[in-house]
Amino acid sequence: MTPLLLAASLCFAAPDAGVPVRADAGVATTPTQAMMRGALEALFQLEPLAANPDKLKDPALADDINRRLDALASLKHAFPADAKAQEPATAALSGLFSQYANETRRRFTFGDRETVPARVRTLVSLCFTCHSRERASADYQDLDKRLEAMKLGPFEKAQYLAATRQFDKAVDAYGALIAQPAKDEKALLVQARAIKDLLTILVRVKDDPKATEVFLEGLTKRDDLAPFLRRPVTAWRKDVTAWRKESFDAQRASAKDLFNRGKVLVLKASGPRSYLPDETYEVAYLRASAYLNLALGKDPKLPQRGEALFLLGLCAGALKSPLLWDVDLLFFEACIRENPKSALARQCFTQLSDRLYFGYTGSSGTHLPDDELERLATLRALAE
Repeated sequence: MTPLLLAASLCFAAPDAGVPVRADAGVATTPTQAMMRGALEALFQLEPLAANPDKLKDPALADDINRRLDALASLKHAFPADAKAQEPATAALSGLFSQYANETRRRFTFGDRETVPARVRTLVSLCFTCHSRERASADYQDLDKRLEAMKLGPFEKAQYLAATRQFDKAVDAYGALIAQPAKDEKALLVQARAIKDLLTILVRVKDDPKATEVFLEGLTKRDDLAPFLRRPVTAWRKDVTAWRKESFDAQRASAKDLFNRGKVLVLKASGPRSYLPDETYEVAYLRASAYLNLALGKDPKLPQRGEALFLLGLCAGALKSPLLWDVDLLFFEACIRENPKSALARQCFTQLSDRLYFGYTGSSGTHLPDDELERLATLRALAE
């Protein structure tokens, strides 16, 4: 993993689903918003420390850093205790975030300061995943001054804007970055990351096939496009062409119709038959995950909720980066726990166990840690 580039773009700017944000910019209006606001502030304060590893070793700063890490680990307490009362991606991602933040704090406390910057960078990636799931207005309008003061590079600035749900500005920032010629291998990797991020916003957030088509058409004319993206871009264009012909209005669709459309897209992309990310079906999985999230946002107790969790797990597995290896497993686990002793639970357990064993298999064989074996045993008992 790379060192911390952007700590302040964490997902704590998100308000309660469906709760309007006050127009006076950034004032938390509910307990959930207040907790998230506090965590966001903790990240703003952590950023200069995590960006400078030497400061992490200063004993005088240890208590202050621990307090800030505690604020990050408290995220799961901001959401309802009843998982079925909320859109499940929020619960899954906040749970993973809290676990990861707790482990980061533990490592810091026991002297493993070298991994803290990289681990915070992973949390940033979780935030992008959380905040790019569907349309939303900007959460806080008072972040522009902070952005100017942080002196970020072009990619980090675009990520910051996306993570704080300033999507129109993020589209412009990513577009300007992608327009620059990629002159070396490092630039190609940054270009590829920016392309994937912008595709995510156009498809999953904006739900805009026309803008996506224009964007991808422009990429095909680039001589400096990363070689490993040429085949996926061609496949994406075919899916976007089909998408434009559908005329499906996700915002007006019922929860049931959204679920059905998401399910069709996942099956088209062969989700149940693949354990590895497949970039050629990126557009289909992005659309499916957006529709499924929106369906459960409109109706958290949708009769097809269990199957939606299963499909969201398939989407997360197909879209994940190495930084987000556990997200798909969390959806499958939620599916099992919410639907014990059922055929659906067994289906979710099969996906979870196969992926978990695959993740811990290497040239020397399969080596599952004891805690993962205990997790499997518990979930198997629930499923069977």
